[in-house]
Amino acid sequence: MQWASQLLAELQTLPSGLETLFDHTVLVDVVLLLALGGLIGLVRHQLWRGGRPLVNRLDVWCAGGSSGLIPLRRLLTRLGVIGVHVFSLAGASIAGYGFILVGFSGSEAVQRIASELLNAFILVGLARLVIEGFLEPSSQSARLLPVDTETAKHWSARLVRLAGFVGYGLAFLVPVLATQLPAMATFIKVLVIGFALWGVVSVIRAANPAISEWLRGMATQSRGGLLKASLRGLALTGQWFGIIYAASVAVVAIAAPAHRLVFVAIASAQSVAVLLIAGFLGHWLGRGLSAEWVLPLSLQQRLPLLQNQLRYWMPRLLRVTHLLLSAAAIAVILGIWQLVDLSAWLSSSAGQAVVSTLFGILSVGLLALAAWLFAASWVEDRLNPETGEGEPGAREKTLLALFRNAIAVAIVTIAGMVALSELGINIGPLIAGAGVIGLAIGFGAQKLVQDIITGVFIQLEDAIHKDDFISAAGIAGTVERLSIRSLGLRDLSGTLHVVPFSSVDTVSNYTRDFGYHLAEYGVAYRENIGEVVDYLHQAYAQLTETVPINESVTGPLEVDGVSSLGDSAVNVRVRIRTTPSMQWAVGRAYNRAVKEVFDQVGIEIPFPHMTLYFGEDKSGNAPPAQIALQPDPEKNAK
Repeated sequence: MQWASQLLAELQTLPSGLETLFDHTVLVDVVLLLALGGLIGLVRHQLWRGGRPLVNRLDVWCAGGSSGLIPLRRLLTRLGVIGVHVFSLAGASIAGYGFILVGFSGSEAVQRIASELLNAFILVGLARLVIEGFLEPSSQSARLLPVDTETAKHWSARLVRLAGFVGYGLAFLVPVLATQLPAMATFIKVLVIGFALWGVVSVIRAANPAISEWLRGMATQSRGGLLKASLRGLALTGQWFGIIYAASVAVVAIAAPAHRLVFVAIASAQSVAVLLIAGFLGHWLGRGLSAEWVLPLSLQQRLPLLQNQLRYWMPRLLRVTHLLLSAAAIAVILGIWQLVDLSAWLSSSAGQAVVSTLFGILSVGLLALAAWLFAASWVEDRLNPETGEGEPGAREKTLLALFRNAIAVAIVTIAGMVALSELGINIGPLIAGAGVIGLAIGFGAQKLVQDIITGVFIQLEDAIHKDDFISAAGIAGTVERLSIRSLGLRDLSGTLHVVPFSSVDTVSNYTRDFGYHLAEYGVAYRENIGEVVDYLHQAYAQLTETVPINESVTGPLEVDGVSSLGDSAVNVRVRIRTTPSMQWAVGRAYNRAVKEVFDQVGIEIPFPHMTLYFGEDKSGNAPPAQIALQPDPEKNAK
């Protein structure tokens, strides 16, 4: 009631108060103030019109650029348009300040009012600069928000009017009235703030559908689960947060001292700037890390898996980067609102330790990832048959695979130890404990250790290749699988035998470098050995003319001569050199040729005979053989 009575009293004394305020020159002062307002508005408008051709040229230049330079052109266009706005606002402010010095030099009170008007003009101009930075109606390329021109013009005009009403009301009218009519100034302040709150709430509710749809679209495109959930939640409740914030600022503006409102305004502007900078960095980091990362064709041919590795790791680096960027933005905003003393914490030993530890862990992780990509790429290059020295051998494949696994284990172990040391954990006991555990495991798994060590030496000696036919641990078969601990042998019956290297004492490799078909051919004792040897050469000549088996014969027929005199045959040994693993196929073909040649010339190949002996009587006569003919039951049945 006291405030109301004071307001009524001020209204009653308003004519005399105004007469005192203007020192009996009301008309002249009002005209000068109107002239000041018209001057600064006219100068700003003319300067903007003078810079408008530049804005149009920048807009055309940005739209006509190549796709790869569009982001850079847009940035330069936005900076150019902002520069034109700043130039026009600065020129109008300078002109208004000069007019105040010349036109209001005789009255200190009216000069103060004119200064308040110029300050309000500058504040409204800055607010307009921010609004048109997002909703530039004259240049689509300089517009930060993705809206069409008509929508930009509508919202820009609406927000500029609201900013002008609030700015001139709080920064000009209220300070002018506060010196002579404080109750009236308070009343006007409440009306302006109430109207401003109503206007802000109307704008938030009108823009909420479009903003919510935009946030949901960003959530759909987002890959991170946390970011997606946050965007969807903001799309549902964002308008209520905006309304609550606007109402809180209105309460502070009415009830709190003026410096509190200034603090809220500055903190709000700084928070918006931090969010914009974080969003800008996050956008460009996201574009850089989520790009296709198409390597040059020559590098793709040499390292075909490197691009897949980059495509696998870059989105994960992007998520970590976004998380760190969000945490930094939140920390800076909390410091701006003085909820935490960020500068004091960063200068403290605890803050420096946390930052140093975080930086160390990130550096170790990046170095470990780079080392792994380098090692894996080098192994991949060595294993690529189209680069280097061609197709690597089985030993090199196995050793390189072992090297890659060993490098991975070493990188993970070293990186983990260094990361633990960065966290302040003493890794000395861990290393000692790991040594004791390793020793215990070594004693408990001697067979496994023996398998690995034996396998390493077998591979170093280049004793076994994949697809070789070998005999190991009493099992003969084709090497189908070869690891550092065991090998898999597939025998002729198709059975797969997994043989640990600790069971391998001797390895017999039948397919290394070359092979021999070694065989003995038996002929009857009555045959001429010289003719037999000639016919063996004839069979060899027939073999060398047989396609495609002749491609596997790499040496002449070696006839060693008579190797043994058997019970029923004279054995002649021959040997034919073949390509690796083809000695059996060549042997089968040569056996067929020998059989055909011997049949043509009548060479007898002995085979076992059986003689039936019926016995004899005392006089030496053989008893008659009793032969009984059995009737055929099927014929009798017919």
